[in-house]
Amino acid sequence: MALAQQSVARVGSRRSVRVRASTEVQAPPARVVVKAHGAYTVKGTVRKINEDRFDVKVAAPGAAGEPFVWAGVYDGHGGFATAEWLQKRLFGVVEKEWAAGYKPEYTITEAYLAADKALLSMGAGFMGMGERGVGGAKCGATAATTLLFPAADGTTQLLAANCGDARVVLVRGGAAVQISEDHVPDREAERRRIEGMNPNPKLPLVRYVGGTWRVGGLLALSRAFGDAYLKSSLQFEGMPAGSDGYSSGFGVIAEPYTHLTQLTAEDSWLVVASDGLYAEEERGGGGGLDNAGLVELLSSVAPGADLNKVAETLASAAVALGSTDDVTLVVMRLGPA
Repeated sequence: MALAQQSVARVGSRRSVRVRASTEVQAPPARVVVKAHGAYTVKGTVRKINEDRFDVKVAAPGAAGEPFVWAGVYDGHGGFATAEWLQKRLFGVVEKEWAAGYKPEYTITEAYLAADKALLSMGAGFMGMGERGVGGAKCGATAATTLLFPAADGTTQLLAANCGDARVVLVRGGAAVQISEDHVPDREAERRRIEGMNPNPKLPLVRYVGGTWRVGGLLALSRAFGDAYLKSSLQFEGMPAGSDGYSSGFGVIAEPYTHLTQLTAEDSWLVVASDGLYAEEERGGGGGLDNAGLVELLSSVAPGADLNKVAETLASAAVALGSTDDVTLVVMRLGPA
């Protein structure tokens, strides 16, 4: 890949802002690059440690199909080990899968699944009876990633993927377009998917606890990396699968939502962030920005502004609005090559 191995250091009234439902292209595809980028992460106000991680790699565009931008945000829970593993290794897994030459959305899906398999295969204890998974059986992470690469005609394509509730937002024509999908058990489709795997309907896999739906009554996510205790019978050595109604797994998977789109001259910003940036009152969580509020703040950013400082300002705005979770985001200003 053409990407340089670099990382970004951690460093009133609302106007009417449009939010688009899709990335349906209004303007013709264009050759778009990242003009500037920045990132910021901060520990949540009620957290003992910051469990979030991120990584960013930006290079000049190269050959067709060769990625030149990568950005990922990894929101850990039950510790930071899974998020840190993804920060250090997920891009390498993507590189390996990308080299096989398959379609982009298939490739990123295979990379996510391969990474999760590697995460779950580590950490077995004495006689295979110990906790599996990096950081232990209850350590996990959500992820949102973006990858830019040139198409054969020289225009730029954006591949977004996410697993869990970390989010990718593209600003197109002054409107927010969410190109990720929140994987939470509050969504009926996700609850149906999980319960469809339940070998014992008398023991629901998803229960309403603490103001939100939770898998196993514990995890307020339906997809995540790690979390070995909620995945398959591999985490229950010595116990026949399904004998307790749960040991065959709780339906938590790492299969990502993927979105491939052509960038246009209307595209001005790309933001990858953990859910701590956003309001979650409907899920029993804290306050924060919504997609429209994010666009409103970005619209006032001056040309040439330090985007590390911009990312910090956005995180601070989320905290001021009531976010108590760790907040991590990568901000990229887009423009014509």
